[in-house]
Amino acid sequence: MLKIKKIFLLVFVMILIFSVSLQAQDLLEMGIEKYNKGSYQNAIDYLTDYAAENSDSYLSHFYLGLSYTELQQFDLAISSFNYARKIKGDSYNLLVNLARAHYNNNEKDMAHDLLIKAKGYKPIDEQVYNLLGLIEMDKQEYEESIEYFKKAIELEDDNLYVYNNISLAYIHIGEFKEAEKYIVKAVELDPFEPYVYNNAGVIYENLTRYEEALNYYNKALAVDPDYKKAEINLARIKSKLSEE
Repeated sequence: MLKIKKIFLLVFVMILIFSVSLQAQDLLEMGIEKYNKGSYQNAIDYLTDYAAENSDSYLSHFYLGLSYTELQQFDLAISSFNYARKIKGDSYNLLVNLARAHYNNNEKDMAHDLLIKAKGYKPIDEQVYNLLGLIEMDKQEYEESIEYFKKAIELEDDNLYVYNNISLAYIHIGEFKEAEKYIVKAVELDPFEPYVYNNAGVIYENLTRYEEALNYYNKALAVDPDYKKAEINLARIKSKLSEE
């Protein structure tokens, strides 16, 4: 009888341990699921609870970094990515996401160094070159930024942000015909981004194609009625058209 009780107790303890382990794993899975669904604060809540009991979990800290990035809490994102880095070392995805967090935290030199390191991994995607292009554009090194954006396009030819960014670089150096080539592609990729429509308007206004500029500024405001830049640009182009 005593032996049966011991066996029953052992089985009960094993079930209890398995149940606790399963619940912990559920926290991680729920956290990742919430992140993928765009519920970033919920993801942080689940992942933080999981990491509290599983401090050596790479995935929990990595997804915490991603979630904090989406909420623009870049210091916390950087801290989470660095914790993940201590656990597992460098990887392409970790370096790129850490670089993005540093870039958005206005730590451009650190972002640059991380991206150069990420370039050593194979395969890579357009993210590295897009971010390097943005860093060069921030330094007003527009020719260098254009070269990076072109490399990004070679790797991935349907990234809206890269096409928009390269068109901006051409706008800065006054090459509006070149800018037009890329902004047209950006509009094709996503006809519901107000800033793309606004940039198209800027290009056509500088090409003195005022009716087309007017059309794009109106489209930008149709998508986002509170878009101040487009509102200001629309008022200006209307003034120009009234003077003709």
